[in-house]
Amino acid sequence: MQKEIRLVSNNYFAQAAERLASGTAVRLSVMGNSMLPFILGGKDQITLVPYSGQDLPLGIAALYRWEDKYMIHRLVKKDASHYHFLGDGNICRLEIIKRDQVLGILQTIHHANGKDTDATPAHWLRMGMVWYHIRPIRRYLLFIFRKLFLHNEK
Repeated sequence: MQKEIRLVSNNYFAQAAERLASGTAVRLSVMGNSMLPFILGGKDQITLVPYSGQDLPLGIAALYRWEDKYMIHRLVKKDASHYHFLGDGNICRLEIIKRDQVLGILQTIHHANGKDTDATPAHWLRMGMVWYHIRPIRRYLLFIFRKLFLHNEK
């Protein structure tokens, strides 16, 4: 039996962006797997908090618009005027945006097993950056992860 693929419209994220702009945190279901292995699409939920313009630390994940799509990926590089994001489940496509295009910051991952993970402490950000720096081998690690933990979804 083939797994149903559910796409989330940009309206879903547009509504979340409006709430964030008004200063309200939002909790969202995650559908994609671009943040594997840290966030499981179709299972985990996340809480985003409003972005207030502060300089973001490397390793933080954020909501932003890139090429007319809403994305939630990890900050892996920055310069004076731009942030560079990459999904944990992606290997090479950097999304470069102006700093003021960030809409919200990932605060909490609500896992399907009931456990919550704070996605803001320094040790969590370091772990995300280590994952970013092992890109040459993470393709293989993601393959193994998918086989071990996502195999029953096909």
